[in-house]
Amino acid sequence: METIKYQNEIQLEVRDYECDLQGVVNNANYQHYIEHARHKWLEALGIDFAALHKEGIDLIVVRIELDYKYPLQSRDKFVVRSNLQREGRLKLICTQDIYRVSDEKLIAEARVVATAIQNGRPIIPANVLEKLEKIL
Repeated sequence: METIKYQNEIQLEVRDYECDLQGVVNNANYQHYIEHARHKWLEALGIDFAALHKEGIDLIVVRIELDYKYPLQSRDKFVVRSNLQREGRLKLICTQDIYRVSDEKLIAEARVVATAIQNGRPIIPANVLEKLEKIL
């Protein structure tokens, strides 16, 4: 099995209210986990969503593919590991894998396609690309 080298990692813990009647994390919450991980990573790279929005630029998700492998339960600690790459002029692809901390079990795999828009048109701003240079 090939070991994946990730560019970023964040550890989180399942909260009771994120679980459904079956006692497992509701599927919609996995999107919250990966979004939170992406936002914290971009913040750490100096990318400020609010400042970009004031400039008329919004970073947006255009597609998410999420494969569920195994459920998390209340109080499970888990990590979201992420990689980012550029695809073409206008797309950023973020692959994100969720692992349970206790046994490194793969919980979910996601592929997120993102871009930015300004005045309704897709764009990847130069100041964003500059901050992403060290990882792209």
